[in-house]
Amino acid sequence: MLFDRYILLNFLTVFTAVSFVSVVLVSTYALLDFLLGFREKNFKIALEYFFNLLPLGFYYLSFIVLSIAIILFLKRIFERKIDLTLQSFMISPLRFSAPLLTFSLFLSFIFILGNQFLFPKLTGNLWYIEKTFKKKQIIGGVVKNFWFLKEEKDFKSYYYIENLNLSDGTLFNLYAIKVNKSSLKPVEILKVFTGKWEGDNLFTINGESYNFFEGKRKLLYNKMIELGLTLKDVQLFAEKIDFLSLEDLLELSAKSKKLGLNADIYLGELIFRILFSLLPFFISLFTLYLYFRFRELKKVVLPFIFVVISLWGIVLFPKILTQKANQPANLSLIPIILLVFLTLKGIHNLRKGFRI
Repeated sequence: MLFDRYILLNFLTVFTAVSFVSVVLVSTYALLDFLLGFREKNFKIALEYFFNLLPLGFYYLSFIVLSIAIILFLKRIFERKIDLTLQSFMISPLRFSAPLLTFSLFLSFIFILGNQFLFPKLTGNLWYIEKTFKKKQIIGGVVKNFWFLKEEKDFKSYYYIENLNLSDGTLFNLYAIKVNKSSLKPVEILKVFTGKWEGDNLFTINGESYNFFEGKRKLLYNKMIELGLTLKDVQLFAEKIDFLSLEDLLELSAKSKKLGLNADIYLGELIFRILFSLLPFFISLFTLYLYFRFRELKKVVLPFIFVVISLWGIVLFPKILTQKANQPANLSLIPIILLVFLTLKGIHNLRKGFRI
């Protein structure tokens, strides 16, 4: 429709201008951070840092950029009295807003795809660059699908860890094979399906071992095994939860729940990622609602700030709840249900319109 095209093209002009300003700000930050915070001033490192940071910067700032663009666009529309003309043709605020809300939904969809295929990799790249070329970073997170070798006087042990949470030491699916150092003949195989790392020992909740010399298989339940390795020995190989894709988070949550481990930390991160990806739609809807209701920028500012703070709190709540407060992720459903109710109410009010 010609009307939708007019609205969308004019809005995209404003959105592009505001996005350009945000890119300049992020680039300035990246440049200053590189010049002041990096030990090595290398052009290749600088390019890698910039190309990894800029998409993430746009992702994290997009909901603010989008809301500012909507406010500036509506300010122009209202100053030209275009909204009054549309009302005379019985066009509701919701119908007027349809192209903007569709664009915000498209942006949210792109961000969900980005959380699956792109953003975790970019975050991991940034973490590696900062850990390698900036001041020493605190390392933590998750070891996932990792092999390592431990050498002793007469033996070598090869370890494979499917998943190890460095925050509390819980793990599932650790496999180890001990071989003779000189002949490489197998000595023992260890399988730990569920366990917890404590100091340089591994408390095996459920597992088994096979000794080739004795020819015996042992079931391991609630047994302490001396590994001679601490969590700090494998921290450098950690994969933080921020580096995991949505699919990884869903899989780890399901496996952890099945094995009796902490599944909420992964579920909370998954809910946080989805809510943050949907933030452009939520902020667009509430910004449109506020401007059509109050019609003046000075009256919109304070309610808008309140909306931004409230939305940010709701989005962060699942992450803080599970990773900081150690509470179940399903408690985050309370503010989410409230958000859904307010969203539906906002859509209803935009469809109904406001008296002038």
